[in-house]
Amino acid sequence: MTRKKVIVLLISLLALITGCATSGYNKGQFNLYSIEEEKRMGDDFAKQLLSEYQKRGRVYDDPETNRYINQLGQKLVSYAPDNKFEFHFYVLKMKSVNAFAVPGGHIFVFTGLINYCENEAELAGVIAHEIGHVVARHGTEQMSKQLVASVASSIVVAGLGLSGVDPNIAQLALNVANTGIFLAYSRENETEADEIGARTVYKAGYHPEGMKNFFDRLHKKVGDMSDLEVFMSTHPDPGDREKHIKNLIKELGPTDSLKWDSREFRAVKSKVSSIVYPKQEQKQEQKDKQKQKQKQKQKKKQK
Repeated sequence: MTRKKVIVLLISLLALITGCATSGYNKGQFNLYSIEEEKRMGDDFAKQLLSEYQKRGRVYDDPETNRYINQLGQKLVSYAPDNKFEFHFYVLKMKSVNAFAVPGGHIFVFTGLINYCENEAELAGVIAHEIGHVVARHGTEQMSKQLVASVASSIVVAGLGLSGVDPNIAQLALNVANTGIFLAYSRENETEADEIGARTVYKAGYHPEGMKNFFDRLHKKVGDMSDLEVFMSTHPDPGDREKHIKNLIKELGPTDSLKWDSREFRAVKSKVSSIVYPKQEQKQEQKDKQKQKQKQKQKKKQK
């Protein structure tokens, strides 16, 4: 294959990745997976994850907490737009402030997240954000892009070759094929999930300001805790997130009668706050704290 043909084919593949998206939720985005395929794949992957977490003692089996998270999650799902999936919610005994969604309707909530949230509106906002990723099918969108990028990379390597060709040219082509694709979610995905989440909590009767407050507090968190780093590893900041959510709140309408908190949330938070985590996780937390302090010292030196 000539270099010219390789470049033309690579550009065509990249156009296929970026040219299919349109406005609206889950309308016209590039996705190689059918709804049924996504459901089957998500079910299988969730089973594997649960099995692995069970082995590590990470599944939080408290009935009250699991019942609460499932009821809250299912309530939010009932107000989510364009939903084609049956949702399942799981609680993991992990200190990190995080939650993640598996394609097909599986959402994992960390006990550290529950403990970090100041009220039910904040927790509802984060869970609704994850529901947004699922209903908009962001997981399989990213997987589809990775698949095409993998094919593109193979074509580049096979067509240009690393022998007899400037390796910098081949590497540059690979970088172009991979740019922005292997993030856990793209920044566009994050913005869309924020919008779906804000509208969902509003319809469910929760104050969407809770979502804004959560992200605002997380972004401002400094010192000896790496919460932001943990959360942002899977949820890249789309830029001006709080401002965007604030504008959404203005569009939604009156918020005076919306719910902020509940006794159920307080009871569950009290319970998870007393969890004693494995020593290994405590050691990792100490390492994270030291790492965070070193980063802050480096930033001060640079200033």
